[in-house]
Amino acid sequence: MNQLLEIIHITLIAISKSVYNYWFLIVVWTVYFLIKKIYSTNIYNVEDAKSPIGSLVESMLQGILVGIIGSLMIILTGLPINSTVYIIYLLPISLVLSLIQVRYICISYSAAVMGLLALILNGQTMFGIVLPNVDINVAGLIALVGVLHLMESLLIYFVGAHDCMPIICKKEGKIIQGHILQKYWPIPLAILFATAGEASGNVIQMPDWWPLLKPSQLMLNTLYFGLMPFVGILGYSTVTFSEQPEKRAKKTGIMLFLYSMLIISIAVLAKENWVLMVIGLVLMAVLHEAIMLLEQRYEKRNKPIYTLPDRGIRIMHVIQGGIAEKVGMKKGQIIKKINDLEVINTQHFKELMDNKWTFMWIETENLNQELRTHEIKAYPAGLDSLGIKILPETPRILFKYESLKKVGVLDLIRHKIKK
Repeated sequence: MNQLLEIIHITLIAISKSVYNYWFLIVVWTVYFLIKKIYSTNIYNVEDAKSPIGSLVESMLQGILVGIIGSLMIILTGLPINSTVYIIYLLPISLVLSLIQVRYICISYSAAVMGLLALILNGQTMFGIVLPNVDINVAGLIALVGVLHLMESLLIYFVGAHDCMPIICKKEGKIIQGHILQKYWPIPLAILFATAGEASGNVIQMPDWWPLLKPSQLMLNTLYFGLMPFVGILGYSTVTFSEQPEKRAKKTGIMLFLYSMLIISIAVLAKENWVLMVIGLVLMAVLHEAIMLLEQRYEKRNKPIYTLPDRGIRIMHVIQGGIAEKVGMKKGQIIKKINDLEVINTQHFKELMDNKWTFMWIETENLNQELRTHEIKAYPAGLDSLGIKILPETPRILFKYESLKKVGVLDLIRHKIKK
């Protein structure tokens, strides 16, 4: 027990050094920039949407929490990575790749690039030029990506759909509503690294099986392991029209969990096997991209679930704490009747609400075409608002449906939202 508490103590110290690192400030600024761009799509004035600062603070706290969990997993299982200056280039590579496409900010892509460079560049001379020796433990790098995505899968599963922003497009001339799910987390980590020499300070004796990712026995006898602060960034970016955002986030979280388990397994098996290392590096990027492409394919093959109804009104958003939420109305439901009067369209709905009834029966239809009646008492003042946002019949269109999946940071910078 004392050993575990000591490990937690030194992990927290290393995490704090990561948080006070200037790279962490750069990541936080990048996340804030992306959050502000996401909130620029809030043209329907979703009142309970958090401010960009509020979302940033939430992302930072969530990132620090999973950073602690991921660091403890790395330390307790023993997944070391070489202490080398080249590891700091992972973040800049991620930021450059994000200029092409937002989702490329994920470390799976930058780590694949860095790992392949480490296998190719070994200080050899070519055409009279001495190439750099990118000395990185590739198996450790693959393990790091696996652990980070394990943490990301948990974040996406539990909070990936939080604060999703409604978006309206036209598909084949019909008005459809979807949701933008974009979350970014700055991740401070304590990376385990192996180095030769004599250990200074307190030394913690680990079990004989440790580390899981072992160097050769000869090297193991001359090495000790320490902790190095590291800063990464995790991102989740998708647009869904054919699934409820909560269902999409949970499905993605499960797929990323399986992905992370496979990547960690390859890392442990690879060790000094360069063939498995290459396979692991390629799969890191290819499988991650495949998950995103599968979601896009699902969108293409399935019909949007939130469409403008022929009669009635579609609830686009339910305001937190409003009357509609209290009586159990949900996003996506169609309001069919009010006090046995059939609702025709938005204008008719507003006219009915102008009556300020003190008692209301509201009939709604869910996505499974199941009907439900909600009773509302508003005595004596009456009620003129339900606390909902309605899918408009003449909406403002920000993006073409066909081009949504191609939005990158450069696109966000170049194409400002038109007023």
